[in-house]
Amino acid sequence: MVRALFVLEQHLGHRTYAENLRFGFSHQPQIVTYWSEITYYEANGWIERLPLPSGARGLWRGRQQARRALRSTDCDVVLFNTQAPAALAGGLARRRPYLIATDITPRQYDAMASFYRHRADRPGLIAEFKHRINRHLFQRAVWVLPWSHWVRDSLIRDYGVSPDRIRVIPPGVDVTRWRPRRERQPGPLRVLFIGGDFERKGGPILLAALRRIEMPVEAHLVTRSPITSGSGMYIYRDLTPNSPRLIELCQQADVFVFPTQAEAFGIAAVEAIACGVPVIATASGGLTDIVIDGTTGFLVPPNDPDAVAARIRHLIEQPDARLRMARAARQHAETMFDAVHNAAQIAELMAQAVIDAKVGSIVASTQH
Repeated sequence: MVRALFVLEQHLGHRTYAENLRFGFSHQPQIVTYWSEITYYEANGWIERLPLPSGARGLWRGRQQARRALRSTDCDVVLFNTQAPAALAGGLARRRPYLIATDITPRQYDAMASFYRHRADRPGLIAEFKHRINRHLFQRAVWVLPWSHWVRDSLIRDYGVSPDRIRVIPPGVDVTRWRPRRERQPGPLRVLFIGGDFERKGGPILLAALRRIEMPVEAHLVTRSPITSGSGMYIYRDLTPNSPRLIELCQQADVFVFPTQAEAFGIAAVEAIACGVPVIATASGGLTDIVIDGTTGFLVPPNDPDAVAARIRHLIEQPDARLRMARAARQHAETMFDAVHNAAQIAELMAQAVIDAKVGSIVASTQH
């Protein structure tokens, strides 16, 4: 038995990743799992009451959460879902073999800073110090598990990680729940959009594209942002990850449109293809691993409502092509994004890391 601790940030899509990872590892009996959430906040906590900037309080709380998890858990191996909690844990992170799974590298995040309302570090000593820490953490990991080949390239180029210690393992979904519907209900083409941040995820571009289409279309928009519904438009605000209603919306859709301004990965696009729904998306970040242009959907340029409209119009006018894409999308999801299969890959790497660490300890002890 291998005892594995999962130290998981809960920002943005990482909540869904954590939930799906738990599901995948529930099918790995050879791994005893321990789970720790890094929220950077604790209600009524003493750190939160200190007269410090909110960012400083958050980092202090995150460090406390990460270090507490590592000190209190008797485990053989650790998985961090970004390098940040590993950095906050300091030397405690290196006491056991560890893996880092990530949807984006810090350099890539800085490049997308304006879209994520993130302030990138200015060039200088602080930025260089942070980069050295991150480079060291990535290089010391027994395995780095980028969600996409886009991230893999950055790990090699920007952080000097050996390709031999990188394995692309994207987030998986429960493909037995996220599955195609049996038959299509009558009605106009149903367009689905999912994006809490309506602006960054490309919601205005989708609305502009829909205004260019002279055919009847239903638009179903899942978002937290305050937008006004119109004719043929349905808005959903309180849907949670993996909820039955969210799955149902995917199953009822004919196309998932995601013309995002910037995206690290896009789990919603994985959920769509698992339901046999073609995806029209911007060629941003890890979306290029999800959308095979012309096969499981279409990749479009950023900020181009005309291109989005043309692709939607094509799927309306070519129902046979839409059905072929739907079948290819589902097959791609089963092959690449099955949560159980992908968890099994991580479990195998964890078990090997523990064996290698024990062998290394034995060799080291015989040399003294």
